[in-house]
Amino acid sequence: MSPRQWKGFSLLEVLTVLAVACALIAATAPSFALSQREAALTASVNQLLGALHFARSAAILRNTPTIICLSANGQQCADSASVESAKGWLVLESARSRAVGEARNSDLPLRRADLPENVAIHGSRALLTFWPTSRAGTSGTFVLCSRRPPISARKVVVSQTGRPRVADAHTEECAP
Repeated sequence: MSPRQWKGFSLLEVLTVLAVACALIAATAPSFALSQREAALTASVNQLLGALHFARSAAILRNTPTIICLSANGQQCADSASVESAKGWLVLESARSRAVGEARNSDLPLRRADLPENVAIHGSRALLTFWPTSRAGTSGTFVLCSRRPPISARKVVVSQTGRPRVADAHTEECAP
């Protein structure tokens, strides 16, 4: 069999294809990492929106106040709405009517969510209460930020009627 009849690729051709593939992977890797961070932030915002809608409807359907609060450990409400302490949130059914901004150990947990490591949250208040009427709630704002540069941020605003919406947030709203 003569060398002209051999089938396949030469070493030079294989090395050229590998070099081009490595260059493409190196060029797209930073973009892929950014896409993953953006996806984690978007998923966290959507999860918070779902929890807020759930808390509002649970208050109306169960005819009892429902609380959503930032949580540092997934077991109890955080004392403050700061970035350092909050790692997720809790949705609680209130054991009895009381002042806005109070959570007790007797509250029945309905849902719990933990944030990904690269997403931070802080708010205008650590706890929101939804009342058993369709037009009563505590207003507030939650800002979710990516922890790694480039920083991106999204804001979830809850109106006085309890309706949540997503708004644009500036990176300055994220604590350093």
